[in-house]
Amino acid sequence: MIKVRVPASSANMGAGFDTLGVAVGLFNRVSMEEIDSGLEIKTVNPGGFVLQNENNLIFKAMKTVFDTVGCRPRGVRITQKSEIPMTRGLGSSAACIISGMVGANAMSGRKLKYNEILDLAAQMEGHPDNVAPALYGGFCISMMDGGRVITKSIKLNPDIKFAVMIPDYFVATRKSRGVLPAGVSLGDAAFNIGRASMFQAALVSGDMDILKWAAQDRLHQQYRKNYIDGMDEIFEKTYQFGSKATYLSGSGPTIVSVINSDYNRFYENISNFFKESVHKWTCKILSIDNVGTVVSELKSRTEGE
Repeated sequence: MIKVRVPASSANMGAGFDTLGVAVGLFNRVSMEEIDSGLEIKTVNPGGFVLQNENNLIFKAMKTVFDTVGCRPRGVRITQKSEIPMTRGLGSSAACIISGMVGANAMSGRKLKYNEILDLAAQMEGHPDNVAPALYGGFCISMMDGGRVITKSIKLNPDIKFAVMIPDYFVATRKSRGVLPAGVSLGDAAFNIGRASMFQAALVSGDMDILKWAAQDRLHQQYRKNYIDGMDEIFEKTYQFGSKATYLSGSGPTIVSVINSDYNRFYENISNFFKESVHKWTCKILSIDNVGTVVSELKSRTEGE
């Protein structure tokens, strides 16, 4: 039996559209094994509707690897237990894809290197900003060069935490991407390049005081905020409560604040503010996951003898 643990991820991080992402401490745990025939899928706390057939995302990711390396298992049993809410902008699909691919690679004799798995995962996901931190952990800067992903994972100071604010409604990624313009002005492109670069420098150097400006964005948040009730007010309140940078996580609707002190005070203040909201919001203070995907292989008693 193969067991895989993959972290949630928060992408874009303000100006870093489809480029920046960070792994955080919510996990997708999957076990998988070869069986005599067929496909068996069991889910525990999946955080949303999960298909129980060959269209299941974990199985589709497994099949991609099996097809790539020429492995043909007789049948597969998948058991999933996830803490990551689906369709909330916390990389639930990336965690499933990485779980399936890394697990299938282990089942088939570890024929693929992690960079090859990352390339397959980015092709399946459509962009690398979630799959890279899900695989490698830490704060990841990623880019595509043709079908190849080039990424750098940086392990951040554990004092940096992420206040993850999750509402009781979802926004479909396809819908959220559909509102984005096909082109942007040179000025807006330069605006985001400068801020995305500064965001990386601030996190790596620990200069948290410039993060607020470095998280500003002109490429996606202004278009997506129409789907998130009260987003501007939430941003304003988080800064009043001590946020160093606040941004829309992925395509939303989750909102994330970067904090490095007074974690409990932030949690209490934002939770009290959300009590007045029409929607129910849940705040979780999460640590960065600097480890990434963890995979283990459990041999049966017969195999171990």
